[in-house]
Amino acid sequence: MSGYKKIDLHFKSQIAYLPEIADFEWDSIILSSWFDSNDLISPASGECRLADSTVDLLRTCSQSLAVGGLLFIYGAPHRLPAYAAILDGLGDEWRMDFKYWIGIQLNNKSKPRDMQSAHVGLLLFHKVARKGITPFDIGSTVRVPHVDCPACGKNIRDWGGKKHLMNPEGVALSDVWLDLPARPIAGNRMPGDVLDRVRALAGGEGKRVLHLLEGEASVGSARTSVNVAETDEASSSDLLKLDSVLATDCVKYMESLLPEYENKAFDLIFADPPYNLDKMYADYKDAHAGEDYLAWCDKWLELCARLLKPGGTLFALNLPKWALHHARTLDKFLDFRHWIVWQALAEPRGKIMPAHYALLYYTKPGLPPVFNYRTDSRNCVGPLDSPEYCLRATCIKKRKGKGDDKKVPLTDIWSDIYRIRHKKDRDYHPCQLPEKLMERIIMLASDPGQTVFDPLCGVGTTAIASKRLGRHFVTTDIDPAYVEITKQKLSMMEENLQETGQHVVPRTPTKRANRLITKKHIETVIQELARNLNRLPEMEDVQQAYPEIYEEIQVLYPNPRKALAAARHVITPLQSKLEM
Repeated sequence: MSGYKKIDLHFKSQIAYLPEIADFEWDSIILSSWFDSNDLISPASGECRLADSTVDLLRTCSQSLAVGGLLFIYGAPHRLPAYAAILDGLGDEWRMDFKYWIGIQLNNKSKPRDMQSAHVGLLLFHKVARKGITPFDIGSTVRVPHVDCPACGKNIRDWGGKKHLMNPEGVALSDVWLDLPARPIAGNRMPGDVLDRVRALAGGEGKRVLHLLEGEASVGSARTSVNVAETDEASSSDLLKLDSVLATDCVKYMESLLPEYENKAFDLIFADPPYNLDKMYADYKDAHAGEDYLAWCDKWLELCARLLKPGGTLFALNLPKWALHHARTLDKFLDFRHWIVWQALAEPRGKIMPAHYALLYYTKPGLPPVFNYRTDSRNCVGPLDSPEYCLRATCIKKRKGKGDDKKVPLTDIWSDIYRIRHKKDRDYHPCQLPEKLMERIIMLASDPGQTVFDPLCGVGTTAIASKRLGRHFVTTDIDPAYVEITKQKLSMMEENLQETGQHVVPRTPTKRANRLITKKHIETVIQELARNLNRLPEMEDVQQAYPEIYEEIQVLYPNPRKALAAARHVITPLQSKLEM
C-alpha cells in the first residue's frame, strides 16, 4: 500500500481500528491528539494521565512505523508531555527519539488581562534502531516566503551581514510557525493548511502516510500532595539574606532553607540550567548522562516549588527536549499556565532549524498569582509591537516618531527578543540571556519589593534586572568566577547610576581588527564560481580558481565545506545536493 490515508478514531470504537493501523508498515503517521478549546485556554491542574486507549494507540503507531519513520503528534501544550512520556518507554530493538517541538501560532481567541494561548504544539519523533545509525529523512523543500517590514521595507528578519545567504525562494522552516492564518481553535482536528505542510515534511511521492484523528478520550490528572496552606512570614535570618549573590551549590542551599522557609521564601523563581550539550562553562562540565541530568533537574525543580510562596510564580527555561520532562515534574507540584515558545534566533536555517527555547510558566496554588499585564502603566507588561514590523532600532525609532505603532496582545509565543548576538554585549559565558527577557518576566510576575530567586544565575542577568526594577534578589551559582562577574556588574551599575543617572551596566565598545578578506567576500566569490560551473564547487575548484580564497577558508572555517554550502541557493535544487 502506498499514498496517504486518513482514519478518524472515535473513543468507543478506537480499539477496533488498531489492527487496521498495524496491517501496514507506515513511513509517517500524523496523530491529531484529543483536546478541546478549554485545554488551550484553561488547562486542568495536575499531572496529565492518558487513557489506556490512548496509550494503546501510541504503542500501535510506534510499532507500525518503519524504522526511520516519523511520528507527528498535534495537540494542546499541557497534554503533549504525557504523550512524549509514553513514547520514551517503548521499543526493544528500536526506540522513539524526540526531534522537535514545533510551536504553531494558530489560536486567535484573546483573553483580556491575561496571556493569550496562541500556539498549538506539534511533536516530531523519529523511530531509530538501537544498533547502528538510522538516517533522519524529512522533506526539506518547504519554505516560507520572505516578508518585508512595512515601515522600512527591509526583510522582517535581520540577516545582518549574511544577506547574501538568503534563498530567494524563502526561509527554511524553523520549529516556530508564525506564517499560517490565525483562527479560533475549537477542536483537535488538524487544520488543512497545517496538515498539508506536515504531509510535505512527512515525505514525497510513494511514501505511506497515515493521518489519525483521535476522538474524545478520557484524561485524568493527579498531583503530589504539597502543603500550600497560608503560613506566617518567615523571620529574617542569615540563611535568606536579600540582595545576595552566593557561590554555592543550589541544591544544598535550597535544602538548607527548607526547614524554615518552605512556602515562605520567594515570590518569583527563574531557572535557566545548563542544557546538557557539552558547552564549555568555566567550572562546570555540561555533559551529564541524560538520566543523571534529569534526576538533578527534578531535585532542584521540586525544591524551587516547595520554597515558592503561595501565589508565587516559577519560570523554567530549557531546550524542548528537556522541558517535556520538566513539565511532567512541575505538574506534580504547581499549576500549569503556559508553555511559552521563545523564538530566540534571528534567522532560521537548515531543514527545520531549532529556533526556540521552551519557557515553562507555572504558579503555586493557595493565593492569586501576580500577573502585571495592562495598558495603563509603565511598570507593567503591555501589548507588544506588531510582528509585521522588524526589530531594527533605527526602524523602531523612526516609525514610532511618525505614530506608526500597531500593537498586538501578549501571547505564549515570544518572537520579539533575540539571544545576545554580538560578543561586545556578552560576558564570558556560553549561554548568557538578554536583559530584555528577564525584565519582561520580572515585571510580569512580581511586584516591586518582592523577592526573585535564580538558582543557576550564570553571570547575573536576573540580579541585574531585579535591581533595576526594584525587586529584591537572591542568586546562586556553583562557579565562583561567574559570581564575581555578577558582583562586579552590580557594583558598576550602582556607580553608573550615581554618575550618569542611568541604571545600566556600562559596556566598553570593542573593535574588531579588519580583515582584508571576510567570510562574506569568500561566500560571494563561491556563489559566483558556482554560477560559472553550474554546480556546487569542490575545494579543488576553489584552490584552482582563487588560491588566496582557498587559503583564507582554511583559516576562517573549522569545516571548509560550510563555505561551499553558501552557494546552495544560487543553483537548481537538483544540483545543490551537498553532503555536509
